[in-house]
Amino acid sequence: MQKIVNVCTRVEGHGEVKIMLQNDEVSLANFEFNVYRGFEKFLIGKRLLDIPKFVSRICGLCYASQAIASCKTLEDIYNIEISEQSIYLRRLLMTAELIKSHSMNFFFQTLPDLLKIFNISKNTLSPYELIKFNPQLTSNLYDLIKFGNEINEIFGGRSVHLISIVPGGVIYSPSGKLILLSQKYLQKALTIVEWIIEDFIKLFGNQIPPEDFNLPNTICLAKNNHGIYDRYSGSLSLKEDKNLIEFEAQNYTRYFNKEINLRGIDFFFENKKNVIVGPFSRYKIIEKYDFDKINTYLEYFNKSWTNNLLFINFLRLLEIYIESYKCIQILGEPSLNVRKYLPSFKSIKKNEGIGVIEAPRGTLIHNYHINKNNIIDEIKLFIATEFNIPLLNQMITKYAQELFDKTGDIKLVEKEVQMIIRAFDPCISCATH
Repeated sequence: MQKIVNVCTRVEGHGEVKIMLQNDEVSLANFEFNVYRGFEKFLIGKRLLDIPKFVSRICGLCYASQAIASCKTLEDIYNIEISEQSIYLRRLLMTAELIKSHSMNFFFQTLPDLLKIFNISKNTLSPYELIKFNPQLTSNLYDLIKFGNEINEIFGGRSVHLISIVPGGVIYSPSGKLILLSQKYLQKALTIVEWIIEDFIKLFGNQIPPEDFNLPNTICLAKNNHGIYDRYSGSLSLKEDKNLIEFEAQNYTRYFNKEINLRGIDFFFENKKNVIVGPFSRYKIIEKYDFDKINTYLEYFNKSWTNNLLFINFLRLLEIYIESYKCIQILGEPSLNVRKYLPSFKSIKKNEGIGVIEAPRGTLIHNYHINKNNIIDEIKLFIATEFNIPLLNQMITKYAQELFDKTGDIKLVEKEVQMIIRAFDPCISCATH
């Protein structure tokens, strides 16, 4: 018999969990969604320099990441180096996007689960109940979302689907007054996220996370800029235990399949271990953040946390802190006050380009190929959620099997496995596009 859960609540987009029951045992649980890959089809034949405008529409959360990865791909094809100013501005827009994305995931998706998992609340709290649970926390998180929107408005031209990100850089015109306003937003964000981090430590620091959420032996994939946390620059890295492999993006086909199937992205590993991307991989690959205060916060959590899926919620808060701090420094850079002309795209240097950044949810790769007429004839988009799907399904299958063996209650299984899905923070819009 096959049991289907039609829709996962509190997960962006529309996905379903299919639970396979055979002889009164759970044999398999899969999180599935329709993979249309429409953008990979209708962008073929389009004008090269228009593509970033299109791909930013893939998602209402990862719009900056998609546009910047696309621009980096075109800059690779044309062999264009962008200015330091443009890199700073892209980092600002990526941070604003991350602040919004991580804050929304924490408040609307994972915080209600955490409160229930650790018996702080008996039931999963609705948004209205969350407001009553801690009005200050609610106000702070909504302020973070607002600051992300405001910074995108200033440097991106609008709060969603930004218009300033173009191949060759960023169309930039904010006044000194707006730069100062952005600094104030980020200073306030820094104060707020410090409060949220300390509140998280008070609520959960002395708790032991359930073993049901322990991550199996996995391989981490993320960008690595000489051991420093950096979502824009650096090479790609794969890490298993203490073994680290660094490689340039153009060599990715040595490690994983260019073709994408319904079960995610296939890697060429003999041990068949699954891969994880996102905050957990970024944390594991760099091992130590270059902020003493962050490392002090991490000391509040023992080893039972550091290989547990629930720890990703704390790492998301740390990333908001790190990037807010770094962007305050960026806004003080003298190069922001100098007018820069964007490079012109005159001649194509090669027939294939690759652009990689770390989106909030993990590694994002754009790979474009052009034909002899300089028209795109193949596009591959590698999305963080697709990297995580095999591991996610491995974990929900194990969780569903053990919970059903204990309780025999399939309705409870349907409900509880969704907590693992929300902890991964899948972006179904990006993964299906």
